[in-house]
Amino acid sequence: MNNPVSVFDSGVGSLSIIRELKKEIPHENLLYFADKAHFPYGNKSHKELREIIINTIKYLERFKPKLIIIASNTPSIQVLDEVKRLTGVPLLGVRPPLKEACRLTKKKHIGIMATQGTIMSKGLEDQIRREIPQNILVTKFNASPIIELVENGTYITNERRTFDVISDILGNDLDKKIDVITLSSTHLPFVKRYLNYLVPTVRFVDPALIIAKNVRKFLTFNRMLKKTGNGRLQILVSEGKRHFEHAIRAMGVKEPVEEVFLSY
Repeated sequence: MNNPVSVFDSGVGSLSIIRELKKEIPHENLLYFADKAHFPYGNKSHKELREIIINTIKYLERFKPKLIIIASNTPSIQVLDEVKRLTGVPLLGVRPPLKEACRLTKKKHIGIMATQGTIMSKGLEDQIRREIPQNILVTKFNASPIIELVENGTYITNERRTFDVISDILGNDLDKKIDVITLSSTHLPFVKRYLNYLVPTVRFVDPALIIAKNVRKFLTFNRMLKKTGNGRLQILVSEGKRHFEHAIRAMGVKEPVEEVFLSY
């Protein structure tokens, strides 16, 4: 029962999901792996991404996790279905919450903010075709420059630059057309206050809450849910420990960080 729920992506993005997991499954041990050595996932080819994700799952298997959450939209959309059959550990991905966005829109026009890799992927196109009715328009925004600002901590230290980058990506008069946007990178919830300030009439949908509820359902259904004790958070990083530690301390995360060295 003490085996952890493991969460990973290529940097600090996982923290937006860990924040919700702590509320939803407070007694579970969490293992957070920040794969900084492969940041960003958003500009990798399909083949590179597949190799990275397979090797990362193999690495995390040694901790005997109850399940592994791929806390990044890019690999979840592009390679999750392929790698699921290569491991005995249950895998959960993060995908753009398009159905939720469709339910909320009144203007019949939604936006998707995501990495370049996600925006360009066939996987996202397929999901749009499956989940969005034809009477709802979709506009995609390449949020990779914003993700860089979150990863390197600029969004905390330089508000002016953060506002400028976000404004450039969203453009003018956005709120006249669009009323709902999905935050389809786990890094994006960290700039939500900027987004709300720039376009206060737009609703931003964060999938972290949906993921945390799904994890609880999965653990409950499989009789794995811990109902007592204090859950611990173990943090591993694959490169740049000092810089990473500085970034997460600024976010209020106090747990120790261990640097691990990967062979892939």
